Amino acid sequence: MSGTDTRNRIIETSISLFNQSGLQNVRLQQIADGARISVGNLAYHFHDKEQIVKKIETTISEEWSKLIHDWHKMLGFMDFDNHLSRIYYLLDKYSFYFLDILEIKRLYPDVHESQQYHIHSFIDELGKWLERGVEKGLLIKANHLGQYQKIAEMIWFICSFWMSKKKILDQEEFHEGAFKEMIWLQLKPFLSKQGKSEFEIVIYPGLVS
Repeated sequence: MSGTDTRNRIIETSISLFNQSGLQNVRLQQIADGARISVGNLAYHFHDKEQIVKKIETTISEEWSKLIHDWHKMLGFMDFDNHLSRIYYLLDKYSFYFLDILEIKRLYPDVHESQQYHIHSFIDELGKWLERGVEKGLLIKANHLGQYQKIAEMIWFICSFWMSKKKILDQEEFHEGAFKEMIWLQLKPFLSKQGKSEFEIVIYPGLVS
């Protein structure tokens, strides 16, 4: 097996264990066992758990950056709904990254700094997309300055803590469909007549199916 294959298996095993047991509770021995290698071999590729976390964070950062950049490409509600699927995929794949946010802040400040950057970028770009929705006639005009930025913040809070809610309540209904429905509930009061029509035609059937 090549060094690249071994590193990839270490990373995949680490993500699985972090998601299952929590970032702080996973030891290098567990990662080595899961990857079916010795601790010495693991240490050859990653000197400590921090290096593993930073490597995973680099991958997450790249995926989040692309997702945030793609806000600019979204046109109508179907694009937004598809974007929500991409967000849910990342939340689910890297759930520890959102569940253990306070531990990351305390143990890995560099990783936390990157998290903060992406959070602010996510909220800012989503807020701009919502404001473009007003210009396109899909959303009503804001009642006060910064209203859609506040809605963008609320959507981020739902995204960020969705996995915490799912883990704490341990109920099957916290699936992708429920996640998307919760996001759309934040936007429904602000849909224009045109926006309501588009929602009923292209979005609602998928939410109830």
